[in-house]
Amino acid sequence: MPRARGKSSGYAPIMHRSTFLKLISGASLGAFTLRGQWIFANPLPFVGAPSGLRPYLHLPRPDSIWVSWWSDADSQTFIDFGASPDALNTTVTGSVDVLGSNYHYHSAKLTNLTPNTYYYYRVRTENATSATFRFRSAPALGSTTSPFRALIIGDNQIVEKESTNDPYHRYEKLMERAVTKIRALHQNKPIEEIIDVVVMPGDQVDYGNNNQWRHLHFYCSRLISPNVPIMTSVGNHETYGDSGLNRYRRLFRYEEVDYNGIPGPDGDSYYSHQMANFVFVHTNSELGNSATQTQWIQSITNAAKSDSSVDWLISICHRPYQAEQYLGDISSWMRNTAMPILNQTDKHFLNIGAHHHIYHRGQVKDAPNYHIISGGSAWDQYWGQSGREADYDDVQKSINNWTWQLLVADPATQKAEVTCYAEAHCLLPANNRWIYNSKEVDRFHRIRGKAAPNTPSLTNSDTSPLSLPYTLNSSPYSTSTDELLNSVQYQVSTVPNFSSTNIDTVVDFENFYGDTGAPDYLPVDIHAGKDITQYELGASALPNGTYYARTRHRDRNATWSAWSLPYTFTITGSNAANPSLQIASPVLAPNTDILVQYEQGPGNAKDWIGLYKKGQIPGGPASTAWSYVSGPAGNLTLNTAGKLDVGAEYFLGFFENDAYSELSPRVPFYHGNRTNLSQSKDKYDQGEDVTINFSNADVAGNQLKLYRAGMTPGLDTPIAAYTLTSAQGSWPITALDKGYYFAVVQANSGNIKISDRLAFQLGERIATLTLPKTTYHHSEDILATFLNGPANPKDWLGVYRQGEEPGTGELLNYVYVDGRPAGDVTVVEDLPIGAYYLSLFTNDSYTEVSNRVSFNVEPQVFKLDSFTIQGTQASLLWATQAGVNYTLQKSADLKTWQDLSSYLGDGSQATLQHSLSHSDTRCFFRVVVKTP
Repeated sequence: MPRARGKSSGYAPIMHRSTFLKLISGASLGAFTLRGQWIFANPLPFVGAPSGLRPYLHLPRPDSIWVSWWSDADSQTFIDFGASPDALNTTVTGSVDVLGSNYHYHSAKLTNLTPNTYYYYRVRTENATSATFRFRSAPALGSTTSPFRALIIGDNQIVEKESTNDPYHRYEKLMERAVTKIRALHQNKPIEEIIDVVVMPGDQVDYGNNNQWRHLHFYCSRLISPNVPIMTSVGNHETYGDSGLNRYRRLFRYEEVDYNGIPGPDGDSYYSHQMANFVFVHTNSELGNSATQTQWIQSITNAAKSDSSVDWLISICHRPYQAEQYLGDISSWMRNTAMPILNQTDKHFLNIGAHHHIYHRGQVKDAPNYHIISGGSAWDQYWGQSGREADYDDVQKSINNWTWQLLVADPATQKAEVTCYAEAHCLLPANNRWIYNSKEVDRFHRIRGKAAPNTPSLTNSDTSPLSLPYTLNSSPYSTSTDELLNSVQYQVSTVPNFSSTNIDTVVDFENFYGDTGAPDYLPVDIHAGKDITQYELGASALPNGTYYARTRHRDRNATWSAWSLPYTFTITGSNAANPSLQIASPVLAPNTDILVQYEQGPGNAKDWIGLYKKGQIPGGPASTAWSYVSGPAGNLTLNTAGKLDVGAEYFLGFFENDAYSELSPRVPFYHGNRTNLSQSKDKYDQGEDVTINFSNADVAGNQLKLYRAGMTPGLDTPIAAYTLTSAQGSWPITALDKGYYFAVVQANSGNIKISDRLAFQLGERIATLTLPKTTYHHSEDILATFLNGPANPKDWLGVYRQGEEPGTGELLNYVYVDGRPAGDVTVVEDLPIGAYYLSLFTNDSYTEVSNRVSFNVEPQVFKLDSFTIQGTQASLLWATQAGVNYTLQKSADLKTWQDLSSYLGDGSQATLQHSLSHSDTRCFFRVVVKTP
């Protein structure tokens, strides 16, 4: 995710605050800081990586590894390596890829290695030689002789240093913290003796150019990259400035690797590799719902199921499985398509996501599988920033910290465990931001084959009928293992087989969601003190009727118990009365029956559902199909095969007690084929004709309609329409204004969409951006107005200095426009005095879609608070603005002014003084602002 963003008892305090204060009574806190009820050690100092040429390892295999590094202009590539630092007896000659001026990329492959063996090496060119480094070759495939460890760390992104006069990048600091902590956990052994691989889940850069690859990703990884191999995944930012991933493919050699002879069909774009008894599946979330990538996932899963050399499968997908901030900004392909395939084997225990710059962990509802967002240290993200946040029951904790994770799999215990460590919070002051010092905020594990919890029961014994609110009570958690209770799932249904549910929810023993706000921003467990073996049905949770409830328990090994036996109860006196009908799709394929779900009916013995053709009035002509319902809610199938006209519209009605009084809104649907739309391209030059192709159409008066982005079919009037008179053909469209458009086929009523949308744009820089003025005072909000935007969920406004370019220049401020095609947006943030421009960008990218609007920021008009003379001392006092230069001047004639002294404002009150002399019989003073 580019710019912005805005649950573990591991956040338990070191000790209770009062206890701590008693221990230090009469003494200074010294090396500790109190934040709310938490106590943290003062930030450890950063030392950075040693200087000099530091190579980068990647693609570890039991018998080989790739080594690479950068130079400005060298042309030779050599690696000397051997079994000891004094015997670098083997020399490999590599290649140089000239990616640009001052960007020479050196690489060579070391081969004929022995698995799990230490090697020493140095790299050199004709002008430089590195120090000697050590690495450990990858373990043999299937090896279980020693623990396997991986560092998970991602979302680097920011190429600028963290703050003025700070010598380090955010990501550089995060990497140093991780390496320091991991070594401290293992008696300060060299990092290559501890970690097997570093896994990075995408957005290694903010923009895919040479500068960011060399001076961000490779540079900030240099503390670990000479000793431990790094494996990356494609994120959205790798594609910016490198849409075909040409540079990415030249930097990495992932096309060489595969698991079980199953190569990634797109080379470096996505790939899999095996290390020891692990298979890592690096997917590409930017490809969307790719059939080719999906089949590749299925092939890997099928192979891993029966592969005795594989115990664990880990998937990596930059856009996450779920997210509680910036709702919907996930990979729907991973969530709905890839994850169910991967979970066909219980070897798949972890999905690693990124994109959001927070930590999050949850469990897939029906599989023993965890999903995380790794955290990283990129653009700020915090609670309240996105405006769209929700607490989901498949996420156990969302913590707005910059984090990293350590994965450890111990063959002796057959346990894979992940521990998450927090380092900083983006809203803490810069000088006190990295205060957490690798604080453990989460720990979770998986042991395959361990016994499940015992089957619970619902202990309710109340005599029906019951009234709401009402509490379902689960029996206490019990198990034959040492695992504790993690979650309880409750289901309530009107049918005893629970094929449809009225309530289906998972409640975790902890649920970290939100934080305490300023000044500490500590995570909040909103389930603290909650008894999750009880679940209250609220006053409006269910309408009157008979229901079945059941429960099951999940332990902290992500394993569910069996379901309890159903508990049957009847509700009366409920104030929930909102009968409704639902069908799976508004388009019913020809010659198929229709499944109808009904809810919250009155429960009369002869309530019924009827199907009518559009325009018919119930009670007049007989229904085409009908059926009584059973109870207030449930499912039924209407036999419609062969009874409905293709290309016609129908509706379903919910009727009361053998009469024609309708209980709920009608549900319209179309019986026929979904029309397929296509075009030769999705970007057209301004003035160019557009052709939309259609096929599989019903010749029934349906229309292909054209809308601008942001319009709503069925509510807004289309720009143009074309009646379909053949099963296939094309619609030529001429004389369109530049803009963002989409086409969709609608049934002849105009309200039912019977095709997917087909989007395209005509012209470049289509959106119009305006400001009401061109000059703003320091601290003044900027109100921008935009029109004709593309209406993507992540369109955003960005502010840059004049002369700097998006993607390479420094992004000074940004704000998302919430998927709107037009509107007003307020940019709230102090900008230093200077010249800037504002532009609209599309869908989290650096692609500009509007004109640039220039503006200047000038100092605020200020006044002196006081001017006094005491003896021979003149003093001037006023409130300063941070970053503004003030100069005290003196004049004898109000024409010629002399500079006396200067002051750089810091936001506080300033006093400038001047000593008067006997010659100052008549003089004037003023303070002027001098822009830098």
